[in-house]
Amino acid sequence: MSDDTPQDGGTLIRRLDVDVATMNPVLSTSKYDHFPAQYLFTPLIYFDRELKPIPGLAESWDVSDDGLLYTFKLNPKATFSDGMPVRASDVVYTLRKIIDPASEAVQIAGSFEYIDMTRTRAVDATTVEIAFKEALASQLVRFNEVLVLPEHVYGKGNFRDDFVAKAVGSGPYRLLRREPGKQIILERRADYWGQKPHIQTVVFKIIGDSVTAWNAVKRGDIDEAMMVSDTWVREQKNPQLMKTINFQRFYTLNYNYIAWNTRDALLSDKRIRRAFTMCVPVDAVINDLYHGTARAMSGPFTPDEWAYNPAVPVVRYDPEGAKRILVSLGWLDKNGDGILEKNGKPLKFDILIIPGTATTTQFAQMLQAELKKIGVQMEIVMLEGGTAIQRILGGNYQATYLGWDLDPDPDPYALFHSSQFPPRGQNFTFYSNPEVDRLIEQGRRELDQDKRRDIYHRLHVLLADDQPYTWTTQVSVKWALSKRIHGVELSRGYGLYLWYPGELAWWIPKDQQRRSATAQ
Repeated sequence: MSDDTPQDGGTLIRRLDVDVATMNPVLSTSKYDHFPAQYLFTPLIYFDRELKPIPGLAESWDVSDDGLLYTFKLNPKATFSDGMPVRASDVVYTLRKIIDPASEAVQIAGSFEYIDMTRTRAVDATTVEIAFKEALASQLVRFNEVLVLPEHVYGKGNFRDDFVAKAVGSGPYRLLRREPGKQIILERRADYWGQKPHIQTVVFKIIGDSVTAWNAVKRGDIDEAMMVSDTWVREQKNPQLMKTINFQRFYTLNYNYIAWNTRDALLSDKRIRRAFTMCVPVDAVINDLYHGTARAMSGPFTPDEWAYNPAVPVVRYDPEGAKRILVSLGWLDKNGDGILEKNGKPLKFDILIIPGTATTTQFAQMLQAELKKIGVQMEIVMLEGGTAIQRILGGNYQATYLGWDLDPDPDPYALFHSSQFPPRGQNFTFYSNPEVDRLIEQGRRELDQDKRRDIYHRLHVLLADDQPYTWTTQVSVKWALSKRIHGVELSRGYGLYLWYPGELAWWIPKDQQRRSATAQ
């Protein structure tokens, strides 16, 4: 047997930075919920490594010319982990649960806001027609989010509470057990109807602290973990570690940004927002905080996305230019205390941060120092995640420093359309521009890819001009993986996971396989 022939068996131990909120995929609240779900459920469509739609639970599909009717043919061999066949009626049931307000399917419901359930039906056991009231160019890729639930299981009892620690899906693994705050153990299905994965047991260990996780990788206690930039720079060329660890670095569809609350009296003026953006020392952030492993951002699309407009310049560090803008707006230091003022009020604002990583705090401190040089007082307010998000969604903040992980389709509707103020959407800057609204609406409905690209290029220009966000950096993702894991490949945009085959193609040579976690 050659070295590159996959071998079956073994236990893979993965890190989860944050415990899942629930094992019910309709109720996902964070990206971490998706990692175990990828093993337990098969989406209607998968993404391949280029993030193009390919068959998943559906072996084929057809879209009507007007984009209002999607017909999916399910794989007739598909079964759930309890042995029951997957039916078209289960797809209809799952869609009903996704759009039911009582489900509070916050991550998925927006993707199906235009679904027409009166015309959505199971044609036969393996054919489902899904109808929409409006056609969206991004709709097909949204079916990747549909992880079909068996109605005969999830239709009984309390949908929100009864499936926090159990799951029945059509994926290649079954849930063995979940120990909240500790671990989730999955076991390969002997009866899986599709291409069987190689690894027998997958264990997700919940490890919140990045230093603890890195030490666990070095010891071989876990097989993979994301690395912070400081650790990456220090360790990735260590000859001793390179014998056992495979270091990977790549860009995904993510960016960091400062969100400005445009309802705030000070921050409602885009000239003020631009002046503050000009105080971000973006080159120093890239070199000092991320050791050159990040790139500057100019707007809402990342450089790897087809919607990205390369003609839009990054707002460059220019504190003197920023001060000239502020002085032209009447902000002057009349009393000589080093702080600009206007109508007797000092120029100051608060920035809310969630201090999850050292770089978040360091970024805020760098910006604070730069603003102080030109007479602007910025106070840093630190809050834990849940409390901070509550305040942000309630509009009870001035500025906040956050990051987004984006979908393969670049539709920015939920972030910047004026109809999407919370709780409807995630436009928590309360930004409103009628021309931006018009372009976003056009872009989601334009089915011609070239025309859609032109629309998003124009949108990129407008958003960069208005600065509802200060787009700062796209930070590359760094991973440490044990060299006993073979078959690891990268997707441009998604990296290691959540595309097909992705993590389902990994394997471990026989002589390096651990005993099953069930026996531990």
